[in-house]
Amino acid sequence: MKKMLFLTGFCLLALWTFGQRQEDTLLKLLDNTVRERPHFTEIKELRLDSLKTALGASNAIEDKYLLYNTLFNEYKHYNLDSALLIAKKKNAIVGQLNNAQYQYESRMNIAEILGKMGMYRETFDVLGQIRKNDLDKNQKRYYFHLYHSIYSLLLQNALSQEEKEHYKKLLLCYKDSLLQVLDAQTLAYKLVMNGKLVESGKYPEALILMTQYYDEYKGRTGAEIGTIANGIADIYERKAIVDSQKKYLTIAARADLTNAVKSYIALRKLAVVLYNEGDMERAYTYIKCAMEDASFAKARFRMIEISEALPIIVASYDNKMKEEKDTLFKYLVLISVLSFILLVCIAFIYKQLKKISTAKQLIKKANEDLMVINAELTELNKKIVESDHVKEVYIGYVFNLCSSYINKLENYRLILNKKLKARQIDEALKITGGAGLVTNELKEFFQNFDAVFLNLYPNFIDEFNGLLKTEERIVPRADDILTPELRVYALTRLGISDSSKIADFLHYSPQTVYNYKLKIKNKLAISKDDFSRKVLRIGR
Repeated sequence: MKKMLFLTGFCLLALWTFGQRQEDTLLKLLDNTVRERPHFTEIKELRLDSLKTALGASNAIEDKYLLYNTLFNEYKHYNLDSALLIAKKKNAIVGQLNNAQYQYESRMNIAEILGKMGMYRETFDVLGQIRKNDLDKNQKRYYFHLYHSIYSLLLQNALSQEEKEHYKKLLLCYKDSLLQVLDAQTLAYKLVMNGKLVESGKYPEALILMTQYYDEYKGRTGAEIGTIANGIADIYERKAIVDSQKKYLTIAARADLTNAVKSYIALRKLAVVLYNEGDMERAYTYIKCAMEDASFAKARFRMIEISEALPIIVASYDNKMKEEKDTLFKYLVLISVLSFILLVCIAFIYKQLKKISTAKQLIKKANEDLMVINAELTELNKKIVESDHVKEVYIGYVFNLCSSYINKLENYRLILNKKLKARQIDEALKITGGAGLVTNELKEFFQNFDAVFLNLYPNFIDEFNGLLKTEERIVPRADDILTPELRVYALTRLGISDSSKIADFLHYSPQTVYNYKLKIKNKLAISKDDFSRKVLRIGR
């Protein structure tokens, strides 16, 4: 049982929420339509201008009459003064046509507009000159419709209950008369039938009838959908179902405005409903729009209806605006105070940010200095590692070389000792007197140096040649591992930059070392400064 109650409540809430959203959407559409009124009026004026142009170009009286008739139908819900003028012009030429029904129709056109203007006596005078029995079926419909309309207006204006009852009876009589001459399938018949059912209090039957016709006309853009929606709204008004009344009044009002109908009921009624709900802004906008359109249409009766509600709505709207201005002033003061506090906070924050920015700059500079130091330390570490590696290799090489020279010296001593003991003085002098021994040892020394160096820096020759012009690159001879020039810069790569030390190491004169360096610098493909730096980076 609890679940059923919960589900029922949930469904009702969902339906109510959906209805509220649909209602808000319809009102927003109506708001847009109210703002776009000038556009719809412009379309209407273009259509009227087109008819007037056609009328001016027409010569046949029959054609003029039909064009006047179309113009009249366009004007009768748009501007009553113009509609009356057209009706009189139409009546002025009808005598040239041999058609009694046209004459009756033109007079009834005048009567219709007089009735809409609230000139009831003049309307009855015109209608009283028409013999009902001389009218054909179409004109009888029009004739009964005019009486129905005029008594409907009189019923709305009746002050005493006796007058209301009198006009209500007459109205019901003309409803019956209309139902007898109207086709049961037409919209006019359904509208009259709806009116009769409503007056009889048969609201469910009236609602079924009008809803069926609404579903049939829904989606069309003509004024008919507005008339049907207005009829449905009237039923809901009598049943006191405000939400549904408001929905259909909104639909009817949109239809009126989009079809440039200026004399209407729906928007005025909707304004009153919204006023009662507290939606003052919309109520004011709508009632103001209704008054402007009624004034434009010269619909005096509509203006009187609107003037009953307009002062109340305007006064309420003004009070609301005053309250909103007072509230706005309070908020303005509050915002000013808060703005001042905010400015103080911003100034404080700015001061703190400035301090932070200064600290960040100091930290950034310190970081940059630290990065430079780290880079220098990294480079130094690389050099140390490289130097350690070179030292390790060359220490081994030197020890091996020393051991080899000790062995050679020992062999040399033994050979000399042997020669001296054998009194082979000449042989001993021959061994010690030549330069071949030193030359051979020096050649072996260079070969060992080259081998050890290229073991440390296997790409030295290619990288060094990359610093020279293509045509000046050095290619060692088959029996040489390094050329003398390459050997000079090999020592430079090992960190020996002093020319005298290089000369001592290679058993060259300082001038020879200088000449080798000069020769290489003349072959460079890069600047001399870059060359010195890049030689030291070979093999990294």
